[in-house]
Amino acid sequence: HATENSKKVLSSHWSFRPLAKVDPPEVDDKAWPRGPVDRFLQGKREVAGLVVAGDADALTLIRRASYVLTGLPPTPRQVDEFVTAAHSVKGREKAFADLMDGLLQQRTYGERWGRHWMDWVRYADTAGDNSDFPIPQAYLYRNYIIDSLNDDVPYDRFLTEQLAGDLLPADTQAERNRLTIATGYLAMARRFGSLIERYPWHLTIEDTIDNVGRTMMGLTIACARCHDHKFDPISTRDYYGMYGIFASTRYPQPGLELFQAQQHLVPLIPEDEAAAALAESQPQTDKLTTALQDQLAACEQRKVENASKESSATIAEQRKMQDELDDMLINARRLGEKLADHLKKLPQIPVAYAVQDGRPQSANIQIKGEPARPGAEVSRRFPDVLGGYAIPDDVAKLSSGRLQLAEWIANKDNPLTARVIVNRVWQRHFGQGIVPSTSDFGLRGQPPTHPELLDWLTADFISNGWSLKHLQRTIMTSRSWQLSSRDIRENLITDPTNQLYWKANRRRLDAESIRDTLMLIAGTLDLTPQTKPYPIPPQSQWKYTQHHPFKDEYTSHKRSVYLMTRRLTAESYFQTFDGPDPNVCTSNRDESVTPLQALYFVNDRFFHEQAEHFAAQLLSRSESQDRTAEFAFSSILGRPPDVAETKVMRAHLAAVTERLAGDSEKPAWSSLIRSLQRLNEFLYID
Repeated sequence: HATENSKKVLSSHWSFRPLAKVDPPEVDDKAWPRGPVDRFLQGKREVAGLVVAGDADALTLIRRASYVLTGLPPTPRQVDEFVTAAHSVKGREKAFADLMDGLLQQRTYGERWGRHWMDWVRYADTAGDNSDFPIPQAYLYRNYIIDSLNDDVPYDRFLTEQLAGDLLPADTQAERNRLTIATGYLAMARRFGSLIERYPWHLTIEDTIDNVGRTMMGLTIACARCHDHKFDPISTRDYYGMYGIFASTRYPQPGLELFQAQQHLVPLIPEDEAAAALAESQPQTDKLTTALQDQLAACEQRKVENASKESSATIAEQRKMQDELDDMLINARRLGEKLADHLKKLPQIPVAYAVQDGRPQSANIQIKGEPARPGAEVSRRFPDVLGGYAIPDDVAKLSSGRLQLAEWIANKDNPLTARVIVNRVWQRHFGQGIVPSTSDFGLRGQPPTHPELLDWLTADFISNGWSLKHLQRTIMTSRSWQLSSRDIRENLITDPTNQLYWKANRRRLDAESIRDTLMLIAGTLDLTPQTKPYPIPPQSQWKYTQHHPFKDEYTSHKRSVYLMTRRLTAESYFQTFDGPDPNVCTSNRDESVTPLQALYFVNDRFFHEQAEHFAAQLLSRSESQDRTAEFAFSSILGRPPDVAETKVMRAHLAAVTERLAGDSEKPAWSSLIRSLQRLNEFLYID
């Protein structure tokens, strides 16, 4: 079905071509590689005349592995066991394999990698409209992500559940609930505006298409909303072929400034129980909902009619048309207010912020992206360059086509989907992707540095059941991943940005890891998951507006992944340390070094509190000052201090104690702790 232009691009651009069947190359130094990944990387290094930096030491390696897989430092016991077992090459390989298996089985793994997925799908606990309405049920989708990654749900199934879980079969109510909650991914699309009668659904659908394209396929599909993509072979017809699928989907309504109630959420109890609970109020709900929908449809129709007549109408006729439309819109608003007041009084039943199929419909092209200027109708289908598969007529009459979309995206023959996630996982392990532009595999994206390696990894990923944990084992057991971060002057001249992976990239801890580690060391981190909703006020109390948006904060000592995420008012801590933007797909986080970060480690109250908690623990130990200082040093930096470092700590404690001249030793120990936690060795992973 592809057009001639699409066929041309399909055959010429690397990302649209099918996976190549490649074998690892032969290398000169056959003793160095441990597996195929090393051979691909070593082959290019040898051609460039680069030497590797050498293997990382055991302490560096276990800290790196623990942070990559769990976002937390290793425990002292894990460090002792690994260092003891890693004395020989064979012993180290087995010890590292055992370490990885243990880390992959911890719940903290899903929390760490769930945070990565939340970056990409722009997870938030608020809607993003001008009042930023809260979504009390959003946490269910977050926990679905964490649980799915811990269970190593095959990635193709993981995507299918999020795009069309409600259309998949389920044997139990628990499984039905899980699949329903999974579609929170689509429900999570941003909301805009404040008026139910002028709600810009086309922008919410655009946000959906944009995230599906970037996150799952590495394509900027939404660029074709107003015109054919300027660079990639994505036409406006392709865009509206996908648009119709989501226009046939019923999104939940999180609330608006002039509609202060949730609507169209999905019950998490059997249908008959939900119907019984709502039976008394259902007739009025149906009556008001139908009246509002009819009025909104009439308003949309009138907008289109007015737009078509505007150019030939006189000024007086235009004013009359606008006045009539305004009257219709006012009536729609009044109906919306009545419905919202009614919805607030409904019996409370368990619900999910999820999607369902709506009225099946194909979309009209919106000329220049304007809904009031409809063009030709486009049947629901996939982009031409990726096959152009159209939804069969018998299916299109009965459903949105989301299940077919999910099957196309997650198909092993789709050249993009598996490549994109393999590249994302590689980027989170090495600090840079094989394809540096991780969300743009199009013609304006950056080409892969090692295309054969990317295709080999992708084929291996698919053949091993789309297992993310298998992919991570493959990457991390390579000798290249376990290299030292030591610089080599000659290599820096040839390859200053380490594109050929001759060393490990030194990386700063991200915002979540810094916060979680501070609490873990202090003994204040609550490692139990957040399984309950935040204490958001009930709908009956909602009065959020553009000038008074939702801004509540719910502090806790749980892991950072469980903190509330607001779209319009991000917390200053996460802004300071380069946290994700919950409004867009955050492909790569910055690793900035700023004065504000330095000031955090001097003045922040939370930082001081954690140091004081740890100081109290240290003072409860019945050991000498040097032994206590050694314990503090090891807890923070993951290694014992040398003689010179112990001497410096002893001098620091004496100087602070003398300066403060107080009866308590706690301030001096707290000062020492803060000094150690400001070190690059604490803030960076080698």
